[in-house]
Amino acid sequence: MIEFSYPWVFILVLLPFVMYFSPLQYLSKRSSLRISFMEDIRQVQGVKEESRGVSRATWLQKLMLLVVWVLVVTALSKPQLIGEPIVKELSQREILIAVDLSGSMSTRDFKNKEGEKIDRLEAVKNVLSTFFEKRQGEKIGLILFGNAAFVQSPFTQDLDALQHLLSELQVGMAGPQTMIGDGIGLGVKMFQESNVTDRMLILMSDGDDTGSKIPPKTAAKLAANEEVKIVSIAMGDPKNAGEHPIDTEILKAISSETGGKFYYAWNSDELEDIYTQIDKLTPKLVKELSYRPVTELYIYPLGLALVLMLLYTLVLVLGKEVGGRHG
Repeated sequence: MIEFSYPWVFILVLLPFVMYFSPLQYLSKRSSLRISFMEDIRQVQGVKEESRGVSRATWLQKLMLLVVWVLVVTALSKPQLIGEPIVKELSQREILIAVDLSGSMSTRDFKNKEGEKIDRLEAVKNVLSTFFEKRQGEKIGLILFGNAAFVQSPFTQDLDALQHLLSELQVGMAGPQTMIGDGIGLGVKMFQESNVTDRMLILMSDGDDTGSKIPPKTAAKLAANEEVKIVSIAMGDPKNAGEHPIDTEILKAISSETGGKFYYAWNSDELEDIYTQIDKLTPKLVKELSYRPVTELYIYPLGLALVLMLLYTLVLVLGKEVGGRHG
């Protein structure tokens, strides 16, 4: 659809007609021969006296000049081509995922879809990969914690980049210990810098905290104050009582403090089902932003007017040359 930013400019189209019919006369200071019976001579010659300021251009030249004027006025009105509305979806939810990379995540007590035993981190990577694919339009961040917590990725909608960062994770790359409280504290700080009200932290760990600078329960209270819901997922086989037993009590306490949920994942299928439940727990809120692309069109009538003026000038020049040769 074509719209004009200044449609009132089209009133200038009437200006040539106003000038044509106005009672203006040519005034000349040239010396002339005065004949008292000039009117009689004009009557004999059949020439009508013109007192208005009208040029001696032909009707075709006048028409061309009028078309050029209309084109210039059209350009001044600033025509625009308004495209179809484009809708962009912006998520009003931010999801932060904190992944435990301590030595205990190397325990092979998970089974993949083929029935093969895999370690806890490999199970996390497999399920998170699918989880990211379904989060189009949402902002997701990634925190890793071991001896310390650090941000692997700030909140982003670039899910391809997240997939790449996820594939690079290895057990022990953040140290062999499990600083759950520090991971939560870092997550709370990231949410403090955002302006989204729907905040979710997904904590994936075996729950065996080994001395965080911020105790996990204290960190959970900080999260509650910032309205951050923590969904805790205990990783591993509940029957595992080996070197790295799963401490579920601390994870339950963290989720309870923030109004979140606690889940127990003891195989890959159970872990996938947990993410389905998370979607139902907090549906994605989307804010739609719509805008219409605008293309400026003034250049086209202005360019056409310039071309016509050049042609008009060229015709005049060629006409004078032809007339000079015949003369």
